[in-house]
Amino acid sequence: MQFPKTDILRTCKATGCTQKTHQVSRVITPKIWLNRITHRWNLHAKIGFGYFLAVGIAVLGTASGLIVGEYYDDRAREVLELTQEKLARISDIEKSFLAVHLHQQRLIYASETREPKAQEILELHNSLVYASNQLYELESSLIKSHQLTENSEGTPEALLETCNQELELYKQVVQSLLKQLDAEKSLSNGTQTLEPKVLQTINQELTPKFQEFSGSLEQLIEFTEAQQQQANARFKDAKVLRAGIIAASMMLSIAIATALAFYTSRAIVYPIKEVTQVAKKATLDSNYDIQAPVTTEDEIGVLATSLNQLIQRVATQIRELKQAQAHLVQSEKMSSLGQMVAGIAHEINNPVNFIYGNLIYTNDYTQDLLELLCLYQNSYPQPLPAIQNKIAEIDLDFLSEDLPKLLLSMQVGAERIQQTILSLRNFSRLDESERKQADIHIGIDNTLLIVNPRIKHGIEVIKQYGTLPLIECYPAQLNQVFMNVIGNAIDELLSHCDLSSKQIVIQTQSRGNDCIEVRIRDNGSGIAPEIKDKIFDPFFTTKPVGKGTGMGLAISYQIIEKHRGTIEVTSELGQGTEFAIALPIQSS
Repeated sequence: MQFPKTDILRTCKATGCTQKTHQVSRVITPKIWLNRITHRWNLHAKIGFGYFLAVGIAVLGTASGLIVGEYYDDRAREVLELTQEKLARISDIEKSFLAVHLHQQRLIYASETREPKAQEILELHNSLVYASNQLYELESSLIKSHQLTENSEGTPEALLETCNQELELYKQVVQSLLKQLDAEKSLSNGTQTLEPKVLQTINQELTPKFQEFSGSLEQLIEFTEAQQQQANARFKDAKVLRAGIIAASMMLSIAIATALAFYTSRAIVYPIKEVTQVAKKATLDSNYDIQAPVTTEDEIGVLATSLNQLIQRVATQIRELKQAQAHLVQSEKMSSLGQMVAGIAHEINNPVNFIYGNLIYTNDYTQDLLELLCLYQNSYPQPLPAIQNKIAEIDLDFLSEDLPKLLLSMQVGAERIQQTILSLRNFSRLDESERKQADIHIGIDNTLLIVNPRIKHGIEVIKQYGTLPLIECYPAQLNQVFMNVIGNAIDELLSHCDLSSKQIVIQTQSRGNDCIEVRIRDNGSGIAPEIKDKIFDPFFTTKPVGKGTGMGLAISYQIIEKHRGTIEVTSELGQGTEFAIALPIQSS
């Protein structure tokens, strides 16, 4: 009985029935997946694939390490270059602010010693414009490199915005001074009123704003230098990361190459080792029932398959050789027995024929003598005393009555001897090479006649013969089959002395118009299930050593197959055994 792969558990309740299905899922591991892919490959493909995969992983890992490392290295280098560019522009801004500070100091000095000239204020304004342009270029560069984010307090972006605002206020103050200077020139009446205003503006407005601007610029420089340090650190980390990825990929490649080498060697060596062990075991132990496992379809799989076929062929040839030897021994044995039986039958048949032939004349002569004696008695009713005494001594009346019976029994015995000799001759015809029409019942009766001395030991043979047609067969060979089956039944019954009734039932019947069937059943102990399938194997026997060769049923099976028939056994322990032999009526 085959069970399904899905276990179904049913829990039935009063209101209904629920059903749960648990499916057994098979987990496919990488090893199973790889075996499914490569089990059809030849050795050349497996080895080439292993090397290709190892080298490919090494190249891919190294290339991946180089690409990833180069990517992070380029990013870090780009950030570093942008930071350096930013720092350079801030340095230019710082220089421009120093120029602003220088012109502011000159303006203060001029205001304290003499009237400030418009040229000096204009130079201060130009330096402010230059510083403003530097800030604008820095901001444009940051926007172009996407380094500007939303302004938040304390960030470089916020400081840059603060510098812009403070510089713009500073420019507005200087521009107001220029306007005042232009206004004074147009209204000049000889009074000097601009000097105190310039000094006051410088002290009250320009100087504080310049200090605020300088503080914001210093913070921006500090932030930029910190960014440069971070960029340098990232650049170094990128180099370390690239080296680490390359090293890791190389180590991974080595590990995978080692695993592939182990797998390849195992995939090649392990099947060869198993095939070698099977070959050694078959050679040294003469064990031809083993088979080498075929796990692949490569050259090793072909080798294992060829070895298995060779082992099977050798086992078949050895089995056929043993069967032929046993059959030859059995045939020689039966042939010798047949020759001996034929010789004995011939030697017995000659004197029996003499006896049987002379019994007819003896019976006639005896009848004549008895008739003559009766005629004497009728002619001479009063014989002499000596004759009367002799008649009384030999009991003439009993002798006259018993002598014909005695001769008749002798004739019946001679006929039985002739019939026995005929049965022996028919049974011993083992050299017949052609099929002939034969009566199965005669063959069974001849067999029973041969084994009759053994049957007399308390065994009852029940013959239930049906009406059978003549069949085309080798009669002597079928007699050998009946002898083997009936002989085994007799051996089984004689081995159990505790059986109160020992019976062998022989049934014959027709099965349709083209087949007959012979059933031979005993009431012995039966055959165990574990050995029932082996009883037709050559040299298999359950009898003690010296009691059987184990070839009787094997030869019987071959003979039935030769007749294109079947022989089946049905047996249960304690119920006896039955052999069913089916034979075709026509040989074709």
